[in-house]
Amino acid sequence: MISPLRPGETLSLTVTLPNEQRIEIPEAVVRWSRGQEFAVEDVLIEPHNHARIQHYVNRLVREPERMSQL
Repeated sequence: MISPLRPGETLSLTVTLPNEQRIEIPEAVVRWSRGQEFAVEDVLIEPHNHARIQHYVNRLVREPERMSQL
């Protein structure tokens, strides 16, 4: 079982997009957590990776039904 994340903790993570592309985030800070849900703020990320994540999230907001089918 994974221990709960606490606000202020730092972590690294890999985001895998539906097209199997991976984005490495070497350092992020937990901003809030509730059970198994949490939000992070990226602290250290390559600009091109930040742009890729931003593009994906923008598409999710504009086309949620289409993106959930990927």
